[in-house]
Amino acid sequence: MAKEHGAMEGRLRDCFEGLADFHRLKMIDLLLERELNVTALCAHFTMRQPSVSHHLAVLKKGGIVKTRRKGKEILYSINRKYLSSVMTYYFARFGFMVKEMDTSGPAPGETP
Repeated sequence: MAKEHGAMEGRLRDCFEGLADFHRLKMIDLLLERELNVTALCAHFTMRQPSVSHHLAVLKKGGIVKTRRKGKEILYSINRKYLSSVMTYYFARFGFMVKEMDTSGPAPGETP
């Protein structure tokens, strides 16, 4: 039980670390619209590709983004189900009423 609790704390810490940077929040905002590759994300920032890739790695480690391969490129999208469950859990802990997001179908901008 303690080991399970520690693993959950680690996952939550990684998630909140992903949310704790302005650039990553902007990436999340962009990825909420549609999935993008690193090159497309770089067009929205003044930082170079290695920095964008680093931020994406932090978001992926936190469970916030997921990837899929399309030919040679890797596309990034928001892991809506996980992010929704984390936010719902924390809002409930603080006494907010939250309507669960519908994560059953594709998000706006995602292909079914």
